[in-house]
Amino acid sequence: MTAPTHFDTAARDWDQRPTSQQLAAVAPRLLAQLPLSPTDHVLDFGAGTGLLATQIAPRVAQVTALDTSAAMLEVLQGKGHANITPHCGDIFAGLPGRYHAIVSCMALHHVADTGALMRAFAGALHSGGRIALVDLYAEDGSFHGDNAAKGVQHFGFEPAALQALAEQAGLRDIAFTEILRLHQRNGRDYPLFLMTGRKP
Repeated sequence: MTAPTHFDTAARDWDQRPTSQQLAAVAPRLLAQLPLSPTDHVLDFGAGTGLLATQIAPRVAQVTALDTSAAMLEVLQGKGHANITPHCGDIFAGLPGRYHAIVSCMALHHVADTGALMRAFAGALHSGGRIALVDLYAEDGSFHGDNAAKGVQHFGFEPAALQALAEQAGLRDIAFTEILRLHQRNGRDYPLFLMTGRKP
């Protein structure tokens, strides 16, 4: 039995956090940039309590919500979306299927090996499949404050470096746009990017 993580402990009240409430604006903006079809199967990487998954589910056939926190996925399951399948596990341990799109919000900075993550995404996509990933532009480490406790591996990302890793993994048409500015308790605003791309 592993000790509960920061995310397990925080799961019950996660959606009420000021940051989560600001992040609610991400889903409609991301969906405006991501063409989806009613037959699609989408993977939500680091799905948490379903900030993205619950907004995407009405538009597609199936959403697989992948997270390493069982407590977060329990909260998501309690929201009662029949076509969201929670999957508790590590992406590097293999995935239960292949996908027409992979989405993510604020999960990339928790994964140490970003290059391996991009390769895992590319490998899990059908040909023509798309990515739509949201995370922090490079910052000075002040966004989380207690980085170690929260499992932070990167203080955001430089788009050019992330684009290079995605292209090395075989993804194409990589583009970045600022999608939101998050206001933190330290009084600062942190810009988030939406990174889009596709598998040829």
